[in-house]
Amino acid sequence: AQEEFLKDVMQFLILRGHNRLIPQGGLVEFPDAILNAKRLDLFNLYREVVTRGGFHVGNGINWKGQVFSKMRNHTATNRMTGVGNTLKRHYETYLLEYELAHDDVDGECCLLCHSSAPGDWVNCGLCGEWAHFGCDRRPGLGAFKDYAKTDGLEYICPQCSTTSYKKKMQRTATVGGGGGYS
Repeated sequence: AQEEFLKDVMQFLILRGHNRLIPQGGLVEFPDAILNAKRLDLFNLYREVVTRGGFHVGNGINWKGQVFSKMRNHTATNRMTGVGNTLKRHYETYLLEYELAHDDVDGECCLLCHSSAPGDWVNCGLCGEWAHFGCDRRPGLGAFKDYAKTDGLEYICPQCSTTSYKKKMQRTATVGGGGGYS
């Protein structure tokens, strides 16, 4: 699927007149962008962004935490700063027009209010669902801008935080609860 996808993107860019983006060696050298010492993994970059609602949600996507970590360019010892902005630039260069011309984007609706109205979208780091930041009324959440920064906080939706909180509580409850024979 990966090679077909790259072929498709390359042909698309040629049709749109973006010949400067096509390396002389053609497909084997495409894309001509290197990230973290490896050729830019356009396939996973595209897949991760469209499943999160596409480029227009912008900072609602945690580019570094959610997108980069799924790409072949990622390494555990990654020391790249500003990788989120780099990915956004690459996406705009190679994939944005392609995305807009294809119907690959998952239309998201807010897991709290169930509408797809524009707003401050955040993507849960655990279940991958989307929510309007403003619909989440939990105290102590911080500001949208803390999550929207490219390397910002990871958003965990109310459902996921309740589940993981319950699990924590169950673990605590089962530890040390002996039979009580003294």
